[in-house]
Parts: sequence; C-alpha cells; structure tokens
Amino acid sequence: MRRLPALLSVVLIGPAATLTVPAAAEAAVPDVVRAVQNQLAKGASVKFTQYGQVYFGARNKYDNHQARVFRFQLIKNGTLLLGRRGVVAAGITRRVEFNRHLLPLAEEHAAEGDLVSRSLIAQTRPHRWVNTNGRFYSTGRLWTAGLPKGRTWAERGKYTAGATAFSDQIINVFETATLKALIADADERKYNLPDPSGKTPDLKVTGFYAGTITFAELYKLSPTFREVAGRTPDPSYANLVLGWRIVFDRRGLPFKVTSDWSTQEKKKPYSDGGAAIDIQSWDAATTVTAPKPAQTAVVRAPVGGLPELDDMAEFIREDARPTVGQ
Repeated sequence: MRRLPALLSVVLIGPAATLTVPAAAEAAVPDVVRAVQNQLAKGASVKFTQYGQVYFGARNKYDNHQARVFRFQLIKNGTLLLGRRGVVAAGITRRVEFNRHLLPLAEEHAAEGDLVSRSLIAQTRPHRWVNTNGRFYSTGRLWTAGLPKGRTWAERGKYTAGATAFSDQIINVFETATLKALIADADERKYNLPDPSGKTPDLKVTGFYAGTITFAELYKLSPTFREVAGRTPDPSYANLVLGWRIVFDRRGLPFKVTSDWSTQEKKKPYSDGGAAIDIQSWDAATTVTAPKPAQTAVVRAPVGGLPELDDMAEFIREDARPTVGQ
C-alpha cells in the first residue's frame, strides 16, 4: 500500500489500523455489501461529515528559501437519503478552508489574476448543495453572483445525488457493484480490531478493507466517478494511483471511507489530495427539499470565467495545467 499524504494519514487511517487480526476471528467477518444493501432497501438516511485536503506544490512561493505553501481543506457535512439504487437525495453544506497563515498566498495569487485562487477564496464562505429528483442546486457566493434579482439558488442541471455527495471523497460505498469489486480486490483486509473509544457497542469492534486503483480503472468501474470526472481521464492522471480505505463496524456498516492521491513519485514539485467521509449515524428515512422554483435560475458555470473546483477530478486536472506565473 502506498504511503498516504502525511497530513491526512492520521485522519484517514487512525491508530487501529496497525492492529492484527486473530486467525480464529476471520470467520466472523461481516458482509459489508449485504449490510449496505439492507440499508438501501430500508430507504435509510445517513448524516455525515467530511474532511479533505489538497496541496498544489506548483503554486508554492519561496521567500529567502522559506516556502509559502498552497494548501487548503475541503469541509462537508450533510444528510443523504438512500434508496434501492443508491443515494437518491442529498442536502450538503460545503466550504473551502485555508489556514490563516496560508490564506495570504492564495490572495496574492488571486490578485495576480489566478482564477483558481479566486474560485477557492469565493468558496471559503459556506455553499449549500441540494440534489433531489436528479436535479442539482447550489447557493453560495460562487454560484449566486450572476443570478437574476430575487433568485438565490443556481439550478445546475441534471446530476445524480451520488455524484453530488461523493465529489471530493470519490469512492461511493452506496454503489454496491463498485463496493463489491473493491472489496474483492483489496490489498488489506482486517477484522476484530478492538476500539475502546467506540461510542456504541458496534463501534468497539471494527474492520477495514484497503487497496489501490488507478483513476482510469475507477472510471471504468464506477458510474459515480464517471459522472464526477465528466470525461475519460486524460494521460495526465489516468494512471495515477488512488488509495482507498473502507472502515466498518461489527455489523459490517461502513463508518469511514477515504481516498487519496499523490504525484510525489511522478513529478516535482508534487501535489496531493484526499478526503475522508465519516458516517455519523444511520437513521430512518427523511426528506430533502428542493428550493422553490421562484428561488432558482439556470446557471451552468460561475460568472467571470471562474472554475467550479468542487470535485477531486477537477483538482487533479488543474494540477496538470501550467500554473499562473510560470
């Protein structure tokens, strides 16, 4: 298994990953795919949080041999409504966060005309996403700037709720065919890992599957990632390796899903990124309400030519482009 980006490793793996599994416990491994299928059949809902990070090494600047680093976080939380075919509705709040010591570099790039930095800074204010009936709506500074007076939501067109939810962390565990294939090809598989900090009896015994897959392979495997990426991965990242990990409880229900990538072995300066989704609770069915028609207007792109920069595939493609000032 390839080493995770250092600043994400604690978030994505945690201390339990170093424990071993008694041989006698292997027979007790729960069926993760069936556990997820049961929740889909019930029409359950889940509450989740996400922490992610992206580092663009090519956007660093150096003053007297001291690096000023271009790094930002991707914060999400919300509710997903499940159905037999996967995620059927989503209500999400997302924002970009710069450490206060790192924000001045992004502001400097923005002042120099860097559209990437301008888009990211706009997204430091919370943006609300809603997806119902296959329609995607956004509200927040990046998307509302060009709306007609009195309209507060941008209707961004047809898009599945699964792709809305799994845009930063791009392994959709509610896509059961993808989940099954990843588990079958896992490089690591552990169970019966004691976790005294678990908040419920089911979380006091955990397990995980972990592995790697290229972006080209994930594109072939996952309808969600095909929608997120929008097009076949180009040569700049088709063979880039994505590390993934699915951590599950005693019942087999996933409660942490992570994915990460790095170009450290391919180029200098390198970049990396990744995200971890934590499922906080599995609940009964709920509703996610779309904005009223009088509140919405069709918007296909942010104003001023700003890039959307709201999914991991776009970050990776952006990393491959020439950087402002170079």
